[in-house]
Amino acid sequence: MKRFLYHDLIVAGNFCNLKCSYCTSVADAGDFGDATSASARRRGATIAVGDVLSMVDGLRRHVDAPAMKLSGGELFLLANAVELIEELAARYAHLQVLTNGTELTPAIVARLSRLPNVGFNLSLDGHDDAMNALRWRSPRLGERVMAALADIAAAGRPVEITMVVSDVNAPRLFDFLAFLAQLPCRIVLVPIPVRGVHAASLFGREARRAFAAQLRRLPAGFASVLGPPAYYRRLADFLDAADGARRYRCHLTAASVQLFDTGAITPCPVGWTSEIANVRRDGIEAAAGQIGRHKLYELMAREPPRVPVCRTCFSQADMINLYLDGEATLGEIARMPLFGAPAALARLVELRARHRVSGPAAACPA
Repeated sequence: MKRFLYHDLIVAGNFCNLKCSYCTSVADAGDFGDATSASARRRGATIAVGDVLSMVDGLRRHVDAPAMKLSGGELFLLANAVELIEELAARYAHLQVLTNGTELTPAIVARLSRLPNVGFNLSLDGHDDAMNALRWRSPRLGERVMAALADIAAAGRPVEITMVVSDVNAPRLFDFLAFLAQLPCRIVLVPIPVRGVHAASLFGREARRAFAAQLRRLPAGFASVLGPPAYYRRLADFLDAADGARRYRCHLTAASVQLFDTGAITPCPVGWTSEIANVRRDGIEAAAGQIGRHKLYELMAREPPRVPVCRTCFSQADMINLYLDGEATLGEIARMPLFGAPAALARLVELRARHRVSGPAAACPA
C-alpha cells in the first residue's frame, strides 16, 4: 500500500460557467480525456456517481490517503454533486470541495454543513467586483458568490480562499484581509500568482515587486486569516526573483496523486504534465503500479526544477514543501483545513520522517 497525504479528484474538469482571463485549467482538462462521468455539458447535468466511486475505491486499495480535494470545472453545475460529496466524505478524514461559488445555494451549504469533515476552497480574488474583474463579467455573479461566502461563514464551515494575484487585485491585499478577518468562521487566505502563458501580461514586474513588499509587512492583526508565515515569505522571494523562476525542489508528487473521472492519473495536481496511466484503459492494478514509479516522478523532483511548468509554479501546495523542508511547524500547517484532521497531520509527520531518511525525491513505498 502506497501512503500519500491526499487524493485529488477532478470531475468534468472542462465544464465551467466562468471564463476567467487567466484560466488554463478548463482547456487543459481536455488533454486528459473526453469521456467523463457527466451526462452532458449543460446546467443540471448529472455525474455517474457509482462510476466515479468505483475508480476512487480502486485507487484507495493501492494508495492510502487521509484527505481528498475535489473539484471540476465547476462542480456545482452538476445536479447530483452533493450526492457525490456525501459519498466521498464517508471515505476520508477530510474532504475539501473547490468551487467558484456561483452555484452554491443556501440549501447546498446547509446540507454540506451537516458533514463535519467537509470544507470549502473558494476561488475568490477579492471582496468586490473591481478585484474580481478577471473573473466576473456581471455584478450579479459577484452577488451570488459573496452571498455563498456569507452562507459558508454563517454555518461556521472552514474555508480556504484561493486568490489569484494579478495587476487588478494586488494593490488591495490588505483591504481583502481586513474584510475576511470580520467573517465568523475559520478562514485562510492563500494568494497564488498568475502563472502560465498569462503571467507576464496580467501580473507585471513592478506589480509583482510591490505585492512581494506587502507580503513582507503583513500586519500581525491579520494572523487569524493567514496560513504558515513561511508561505508568504517564500512567495515574496519567488515574486522578487529576477527571472521569475522557481529555485526550490517540490515534493508534491510524493504527497498526492490526481485522478480524473476520465480515468486518467497524473503525478501532480497543480502543474499538469501528462497522463501516466488510465484506470479505464489499463485497469486499476496496472494504473496504480505507475504511481510513484513513472519516470516523471524523478524528473519533477529535481532541484532546481527542470520541467517547464514546474519552473514557473507557485501554489498553495507549497505549504507541504515548507513543512517537509522544516520551514513550517506542524502547528502552523494545521491551520490549513485540508491538513488539520488528526489523520492528515499524522501522515505529514510520517512523510517528513521518510523525507529525512530517504531524501526529498523519494516516492512513497508500497
